[in-house]
Amino acid sequence: MKKNGLKLEMVCAGVGGRGVLLASTILIETAVRAGYHAMASDEYGMSQRGGSVVSLVKIGTSQSPLIGRENADILLAFEESEFYRNLVFLRKGGMAIVNTSKDMLPDNITTLLAERNNKCFLISADDIAKEKGMMQASNMAILGFFSYFRIGPYTFEAILDTLRERTKGKFLEKNVDVFQTGYKKAKDKGIAL
Repeated sequence: MKKNGLKLEMVCAGVGGRGVLLASTILIETAVRAGYHAMASDEYGMSQRGGSVVSLVKIGTSQSPLIGRENADILLAFEESEFYRNLVFLRKGGMAIVNTSKDMLPDNITTLLAERNNKCFLISADDIAKEKGMMQASNMAILGFFSYFRIGPYTFEAILDTLRERTKGKFLEKNVDVFQTGYKKAKDKGIAL
């Protein structure tokens, strides 16, 4: 049975080798497991050589997986540079989570986000993954951080269940550890829900 009523548009943006497509697959599967209609459109050219990778994820009834300019509710940026490149997709009032080692974004970007009533959260997902000995799992830290907000079907438990189903073998426990640490980083910030 498909659930009606929820409409959610998300952009996952990064570069090749950073797990953008796996993260978007986990988001799609989590929504489907919760009974929602979900679809995605992936754009990747030189992804294996560090080129841009963008995955557009839509939850709810829609005829097209494409997301127009200023329509995305959420922007998950797996690289800071891809955040700037894909900011055009984020709607006024939308939310962004950015993987960066910085404590603050440039003043002009911070001003723009404030003018557009966008919430933007910074997380050093690379540092979390590196600390856990799993550098390629920074995508899991971002998903963990995102799960804190409990948007639609995206609760900590639901994403974790999909992650456990989707990731097998020797990488499972490290991915789970990175995911849980990302969640804890959001929780420790005391972000009001």
